[in-house]
Amino acid sequence: MTNHDCEPEQQFLDITEGNRGLAKLLHASLSRLRNGVAGDDLQEMARDVLAGHTDLREVAASDAYGTALLDRYHRFTQWEASLDPEERQRLASRATETAHDLGA
Repeated sequence: MTNHDCEPEQQFLDITEGNRGLAKLLHASLSRLRNGVAGDDLQEMARDVLAGHTDLREVAASDAYGTALLDRYHRFTQWEASLDPEERQRLASRATETAHDLGA
């Protein structure tokens, strides 16, 4: 069994600048996308990234997934803008704690 098999997030350490917690969160997020939570296009993209057929830098520069990613980004920014400041801060603190806990 390779190190990659034991720690599937290993492939994301470069993009997270060595932060294991963020790499784990990124892997978990891509795993959710692979399961179809955001539709077929992003499911295919996540499957390709997790299988090592492409990486996130290539995906970000690709026209193939650009529209789907941009659409989801706009949805996220609209949702984020609708949050009151206290809720936004609570969610940011929770995300920071989760990333720290995963990296420990």
